[in-house]
Amino acid sequence: MSHNTLAAIAALLLSFLIMASPAADAQSALDQIKSRGVLVVATDRDRPPNSWRSEDGKFDGFDVDVSREIARRLGVTVEFYMPYSFDAVVAGNWGGKWDIATSVTPTIQRSEKIQFAAVYYYGPSSLAVHRENTAIQEPSEASGKRIGVVEGTEYEKYLTREPFDVFDMPPFTYKIQQPHIVKFTDEDALYASLAKGDGAEIDAIIDATDVVMQKINDGAAFRIVGQPLTYTPSSIVVNRGEDALAAALKDIIDAMHKDGTLTRLSMKWFEYDLSQY
Repeated sequence: MSHNTLAAIAALLLSFLIMASPAADAQSALDQIKSRGVLVVATDRDRPPNSWRSEDGKFDGFDVDVSREIARRLGVTVEFYMPYSFDAVVAGNWGGKWDIATSVTPTIQRSEKIQFAAVYYYGPSSLAVHRENTAIQEPSEASGKRIGVVEGTEYEKYLTREPFDVFDMPPFTYKIQQPHIVKFTDEDALYASLAKGDGAEIDAIIDATDVVMQKINDGAAFRIVGQPLTYTPSSIVVNRGEDALAAALKDIIDAMHKDGTLTRLSMKWFEYDLSQY
C-alpha cells in the first residue's frame, strides 16, 4: 500500500472521528435558543399570581412576565412548555423539552440534578388561621397549637426546626414553640381542613403567602397572622452543565434587579416588592 494511500486513509479516519465526536455536534442551550429564536420555558399553569393558563390558552402572571422579559433581552420570543411537571423539572435531564424553568427553590439536593442560574424573588411564608379565630393574633400565639403543613416542605422544617438546605436563605427567627404538627400530602387537603372551621381539625396553617392570599381573594374564610415567617429564594434554573446559558441569565436577572424591572413586575402582581427581602 502506497504512502499516499495510507495518508488518505488516515485523513479519512481523522475526519470520521471528528464528525462522530459529541463535541463537534454539541451546541450549547444558549446557542440553540438563539438559533431557533425561541426560549422554551417550563412554568406552572395553575399557580396564580405567579403563572397560570387561561381558558383561551394564554399564559399570564409574574413568572410569565419575567420569562417574556428574559426572552426579549436575549433577542428571542418565548413559548411555554406543556404539560408542566415540577417533579420533571427538578429531576433534571430535560431532554431538550424546555430551556429554563421558573420558581424553583435552590436547595443542595436539587443542585445535584439542575443548575441554579439566578435568584429573582423571595417568596414569603405566613401563618394563617380561619377567619373565626380570635385567639391567634401573632405567630407566637400559635405555640402549642395544631398547625397544618404540606409534608416535606420548608414550612414543615420551620416547625420541626430541621436545618434548611436552601442556598441564600435570608435569616429568620423561630416564633412558634412546640407546635403539634399536622401533615398533609398536598395543598388541597391542607386548605380543605382549615376551611372546616376554627379548631375543627387544625388551628392554623403555614404556606406561601401568595397562595394564602389567592385563597382569600377567591373567597376563602382565612386570615393571615402578623408578618411573614420566612423569605424563601426562588431561582431561574437550567439543565446541569449549561454554564453559558446560566451566565447569560444571571447577567439579565442582575440587570433586572438594578433597573427596577423586577420591582415593577412584583408590584404589578403581588402589590409588594418580592425582588428583595
